[in-house]
Amino acid sequence: MKRVAKIAGKIMLYVLGGVVAFIAFVWLFLTFAPQIGRAPDSSSRQAFALKTPLFYDNQFHNAKSTRVMTEKSAPKDARVRPQLLLPCATPDITTPLEDGDATLAWCGHSSLLFRLGAKFICIDPVTSDRASPVNFAGPKRFAEVPILPEAFPKLDVVFISHDHYDHLDYKLIQKIDSKVQKYLVPLGVDSYLIGWGVDSSKIHSLAWWESVKLDGITYTLTPSQHFSGRNPLKMNVSLWGGLFFTDGVRSIYYTGDSGYCDVFTEVFERLGAPDLMLADSGQYNVAWAEIHMTPNQSVQAAKDARAKWFIPIHWGAFVLSNHAWDAPPQLARTAAKELDVNVATPRIGQTIDLDNLVKYQEEWWKEYE
Repeated sequence: MKRVAKIAGKIMLYVLGGVVAFIAFVWLFLTFAPQIGRAPDSSSRQAFALKTPLFYDNQFHNAKSTRVMTEKSAPKDARVRPQLLLPCATPDITTPLEDGDATLAWCGHSSLLFRLGAKFICIDPVTSDRASPVNFAGPKRFAEVPILPEAFPKLDVVFISHDHYDHLDYKLIQKIDSKVQKYLVPLGVDSYLIGWGVDSSKIHSLAWWESVKLDGITYTLTPSQHFSGRNPLKMNVSLWGGLFFTDGVRSIYYTGDSGYCDVFTEVFERLGAPDLMLADSGQYNVAWAEIHMTPNQSVQAAKDARAKWFIPIHWGAFVLSNHAWDAPPQLARTAAKELDVNVATPRIGQTIDLDNLVKYQEEWWKEYE
């Protein structure tokens, strides 16, 4: 009996030692792995509290009390991924544009590449194979990458909406930083960029409703109802948001990740009706009802903002939820018809003319059912 107890005691010690070693490894990884990034320090957090009343208790908050998880997750659909890797087009970055002309290439999920005349504006560029801090686990891309890091043009502005891995790509930032003139980010996201070697003079860090004018284009950080965190031990230490920008000829509104709320009406009241709105429409779940929109809600958001045109995004790359991979555009098109909202559904990587969005009505995803 004593021998059995002695063996059991040794096993318990080994198990305890393994648990301690695992916890130590995770802590070291979260603290020192460069892809996790350097969260804002205490002096930065003190400055946030002076800049916005929504930073308190050492973290950012939404305008109203918001839960990340609201109920049990929706059941998993049998078609969360297409059977084959989705092909994509290659964005046209070489054909000269006349002043006043504008194009867009949606590069899957929330990655967007705009051309306004000679200017390139990129939003939430992500080219990594996984939306994860490691390359062996996490959501794996199910579509081709339209533009590889080495093919990126000189970028006048890069906007990062928040610090989640499906929006802020460490490896890509490392590869394209020399091509980026200016970064626009919500408060606190600059800490990650600076920690990765980005020159702080290139970064404009904004609170909600703050604006900056660069080369004749006015950019405004808009509120969204979401959360942030690359490190589970340091949640909501950086801000999140969307972007409204205008060159005086046209205006474009990117919602960022957001639950449905009254901010879309407020954007219209403060900034006017956008010519184009690109809204969080995919990777929704009843369990995340307050931090992501369903396709129907995103169409209603476009109607609230009085958007002239609407494109559903935040789908077409990574499986983060349980719905069918092609549900977002299909449901969005149905809702848009019911609510009398103009919707365009370009292919991944396709270069589209922002002055002729009526051309892009193809339900191309049905080719891959």
